[in-house]
Amino acid sequence: MRPQRGALSLLFLVSGSHGQAAGTGNNAGFKIPIQNDKERGGYFMNVTIGTPGQELALQLDTGSSDVWVPSSNAKLCREQSGGGCSLGSFNVEESDTFDNDTNSLFAIAYQDQSSSRGTYFKDQFLIGMASLPRFTMGLGARTTIPYGLAGVGYASDEAALSTTRKAYPNLPLALQQAGYIEAAAYSLWLNDLDASTGNILFGAIDTEEFVGDLKRIPILPDSGSNKFTSFLVSMYSLEARSSSGSDFLTSIELPLPVVLDSGTTFTYLPQSLADQVWEEVGARWEPQAGLALLPCSYANHPGHFSFNFAGPDGPRVNVTMNELVVPFTSGDGAEFESGPYQGQSACAVGILNQTGPPYLLGDTFLRSAYVVYDLSNNEIGIAPTNFNTSKSNVVPFPSKGATIPSATAVPNEPNRPQLQPARSPMKAAKGFQTGQSAASQSRLSTSVSIIVFMLTILFHSSEHLRAFGATLNAVYQL
Repeated sequence: MRPQRGALSLLFLVSGSHGQAAGTGNNAGFKIPIQNDKERGGYFMNVTIGTPGQELALQLDTGSSDVWVPSSNAKLCREQSGGGCSLGSFNVEESDTFDNDTNSLFAIAYQDQSSSRGTYFKDQFLIGMASLPRFTMGLGARTTIPYGLAGVGYASDEAALSTTRKAYPNLPLALQQAGYIEAAAYSLWLNDLDASTGNILFGAIDTEEFVGDLKRIPILPDSGSNKFTSFLVSMYSLEARSSSGSDFLTSIELPLPVVLDSGTTFTYLPQSLADQVWEEVGARWEPQAGLALLPCSYANHPGHFSFNFAGPDGPRVNVTMNELVVPFTSGDGAEFESGPYQGQSACAVGILNQTGPPYLLGDTFLRSAYVVYDLSNNEIGIAPTNFNTSKSNVVPFPSKGATIPSATAVPNEPNRPQLQPARSPMKAAKGFQTGQSAASQSRLSTSVSIIVFMLTILFHSSEHLRAFGATLNAVYQL
């Protein structure tokens, strides 16, 4: 995960509103509402831990595999002047069913050096209709992150494997083993940027939450271990389309392995692709903010970027400008001081650059996609999302080995013809920028200066730094 952080806000935890069964049987699947916390840049769900139950909101993260919670005794949670752990922390002394595993170290770190460390423990875990006794979680006794995470990735990517080298049944597997779902699988529907809630549907799909064909594609194994450790899929092409034309964006790295990561606020692509996206939409890179900026009004401009997966016949998801233009939610915002955008409010482009893998398709992509994560068969189902639907038609996985319901299989096509760079001129740029020519856009990159007031954007990634032991032991002395 790589969430954007800003001013703190409280998610209200309402007892009894955790989720609902999606069918009549115990294993027919169940939905959990997830809250879109724009200031933190992530999606959070309510859980109850311990006996009697303690309520917490955890960030849903498809890019990691452990459920962990901050300890109420952690220094960060005791510092009320900084907001403390306002989404909840766990007090082990108040749970009659707490079982601490002092011999099993929990340690996880992220790419911005934020981290959490403590031990694993077992306790009662309630999520929606599912009650899991003696469920394994991490307890963040020393943490730099003020809220917990609900990792729903592969058990083969658990932090425990860096210490004990022994995996445990994490949340998707525990739900399956307890009989609440037939298959270790779930569907994710985030809804649009302005929506306050989306949902995760364990053990089933909802055919009313996507449009068009649901297509399933293979997950790629880790290139080093040849094991399945993340939701890595092949992005075959990226196309820019507007009223003035279309351009295939080019990179020698296409087809590009990308991770579908709900714990990442933005989308991270190679520099060459990010540069082309920014040029198409008229954005410029602002080093002071660490973001590509453009006028907020561009959210209303027509045009979209089309993400194609696995091959020419694979799933295709269009991400429109109103989903790519991300406003700041804290501080005094940002404003263009001079140049063609002078006086206009500045927003961020939801696609950023990264110098190397893993490349991540975060929430700025996932809101436009309906994604099914099938851990049992190592497949991903993708279709365009059906925004703001109030209808529901849940179809559960009928058995453990069953493939994604209602989905058509598409194999990976490993190679594609390399297209000529679409840079001079870019046909779609004028439509994205509503009348601006490519020449005026290039002047933007040298003439505009940005004043950013009280803007603090911090990121951390769910791609674990595997040097847990030496690095974290040097920082924390347990």
